[in-house]
Amino acid sequence: MPRKGNSLDVKTIDALKPRGAPYRVSDGGGLLLEVKPSGAKIWLCRLTVDGKRRDMGLGGYPTVSLKEARERAEAARKLAERGTDPIAAREAEAAARKAAREAEARAAEEAKARTFRAVSEACIKALSPEWKSDRTADLWRTSLDVHAHPTLGNMPVAEIDRAAVMRAIQGVWQSRPATGRKVLRRIGTILRYAAAHGMRANDNPADARMLRHAGLPRLPGGRKQPSLPWQKMPAFMVALDKMPGLAPLALRFAILTALRSNEVRCARWSELSFDGGAVWTVPGERMKAKKAADVEPHRVPLSDAALAVLVQAYKLTTGQDVTAEELPRRAALRGDALIFPSATLTTPLSDMALSAVIRRMNEARLDGAPLPWRDPDGRGAVPHGFRATFSTWVDDTRPTEREAAERALAHEVGNKVSAAYRRSDLLERRRPLMEAWAGHCFAAPHKAAPVPLRRRKAG
Repeated sequence: MPRKGNSLDVKTIDALKPRGAPYRVSDGGGLLLEVKPSGAKIWLCRLTVDGKRRDMGLGGYPTVSLKEARERAEAARKLAERGTDPIAAREAEAAARKAAREAEARAAEEAKARTFRAVSEACIKALSPEWKSDRTADLWRTSLDVHAHPTLGNMPVAEIDRAAVMRAIQGVWQSRPATGRKVLRRIGTILRYAAAHGMRANDNPADARMLRHAGLPRLPGGRKQPSLPWQKMPAFMVALDKMPGLAPLALRFAILTALRSNEVRCARWSELSFDGGAVWTVPGERMKAKKAADVEPHRVPLSDAALAVLVQAYKLTTGQDVTAEELPRRAALRGDALIFPSATLTTPLSDMALSAVIRRMNEARLDGAPLPWRDPDGRGAVPHGFRATFSTWVDDTRPTEREAAERALAHEVGNKVSAAYRRSDLLERRRPLMEAWAGHCFAAPHKAAPVPLRRRKAG
C-alpha cells in the first residue's frame, strides 16, 4: 500500500505508457515521474529555492526505485527549507568527487613516474645528448633490464636502500665482475639523478665502498683487453689475409690506423682527403670522450698499406675494380657511403663482426693446441687489444716517438692546461710512424698474396 500522501505504486508506474509528448504524474510532496515518448521514466523533484521554482532530476526508473526516489526528494526538500540549493550542492559534491578521483590518478601517475624503472629512463634521456652513440643508451637499458629492473624496477626510488641494491646485483657481481661494476655504477648514477630532482634523499645506496661494509664481496682488479704481442703481428696479418669478407678488411684497417672499432666501422668515404697525402678525418662526435662537444676531429695519416685496404673495400662493396691512383676520384663519388657497411649497405658492420674474425681464426687450431692468436695469459686477442699491441711496439722499438704514438691513439692530454696550449696533432711526425708500423705488420719473410675476395653485388 502506498504511504499516506503518495499516489504512486510500482504497479501503477509499470503500467504507464509513452505518449506522443512527455507527460508527468505526481506522487505528492513535489515528487514527479516524467514519461518520455521513448518510454524512459525520469524522477523529478519540484522545489522552491530563493523564491524560484526548480525541477531537480533524481534519476531514472527503475534504476532509482520508488522508495529511493521518495527518500531523495525528502532530502532535497529539507535542504531547500534550510536555504540550501540542493542542485548546486549536488553539483559541488560531484565536482569534489571528480577532483578527488583526478588527484588520486595524479598521485598514482606521479608514483609510477618515481619508480626506479621510470627514473632510469628519464636519467638515460637526460644523459644521452652527451654520449657519442645511441648504442650507449641501448647498453644502459639492456643491462638495467636484465640485472636491475627485476629487483628495483617497480620500487619507488625514495625507498631503494643498500639491501635492495645488494639484491639487485648479487646475481652478476661475482659471476660477471665487469658487468656487475657497470650495473652498480649505472644504478648509482640513476639514484643521484633522482636525488638531484628531489625524488629521494641525497644518500646513494649504490656506493661500492659503503656496500663493501655491508658485505658486498671485493672483486679482483679488472684485467686489460687481451692483446697480441707485437712480434706476432706479421704472422697474424698473413693469416688475416686469408679471411674473406669485409669484416677482415675492417679489422686490418683498424690495426693499421691504431683506432677503435667503432671509429673504423662507421668510417665514410667523405671523411677521406688526398691533398698533400692521404688523411682520414674522424669527426669529433665519433671519438671516445666524456663529452663529444669537447672533442676535436682526429686526423689519421694513411699508410700505403691502409690505402690498399680501402681499394679492396671499394671493390668488395661496389663490385667495381679501382686502382690506388683512381681512389681519390672514386671516393669523392661515394660521398657519405660507409666504407665498411653491413649486408644492408646502409648500416655499419656490427661490433661483434670484427671480434668474430679473430674467433674464427683461433677456432682453426688443431685439437688441444693453444690459441694461435692470444695474449701472454692465453686469452684470445680482441680488436681493441691491437691498440695496445701498437703502443707496446712503439715503446719497444721507437721510444722517442711516444708522444706521436699517443696522438695516433687519440688519447686525451691528461692535464687540461697542457691540452689548452698543446694544439698540434703531430700529423707529419705520425706519417713515418704509421708507415713503419705497417712495414712491421707486413714484414713476414714469406708474405702471402691476399686471397681474392668474394665481391658483393652493387645495389
